[in-house]
Amino acid sequence: MKNANKKNRGFTLIEMMVVIFVVGIGLVGALSFFNINISNQSEAKNELIAAGLAQESVDLVRNVVDYNYLKGNSWYKNLSNKNGSSNSCKNIDVNSLASHDCGSSNNKNNICIDANKRYYQCDDSTQTFTRTLDITGVDINGSGVDLDLGDCLNVSVAVSWNGRTTESKDIICKPRQ
Repeated sequence: MKNANKKNRGFTLIEMMVVIFVVGIGLVGALSFFNINISNQSEAKNELIAAGLAQESVDLVRNVVDYNYLKGNSWYKNLSNKNGSSNSCKNIDVNSLASHDCGSSNNKNNICIDANKRYYQCDDSTQTFTRTLDITGVDINGSGVDLDLGDCLNVSVAVSWNGRTTESKDIICKPRQ
């Protein structure tokens, strides 16, 4: 009879509780790993978008410079004054490609997305990203900034979101003939 009782004996309640505890700890660890991974993926996506938005602004300023130069205007028209002290281009976006100036989006720091999935400056404060543009003269010749005499523009863009900021900087000079 003693042998028959040993064969039919199952797990005790304590053994089952230990197994459930160990499996539970493993599942909690695995789920927290996936949760952290999803959070990091979202932040990495925002960081890539911010870097793209910052670089886009620098490229759009370069586009305005090239357009001005090709049209025979002062290469810094709509961006700064002759001595580089006036930043007349606070914001720039895809709409600036049509007008080749920054007037269409002045004083609008937030970034919105239009129906064609293009980013543009807007005043909707519920948006995730804000972008600001700063353009100043750089004294290359050592005699004070004079953009007609070969000095350059320092273009600095800051894109902010969720308390973080990404910057893009470039120095743009008069195109060479």
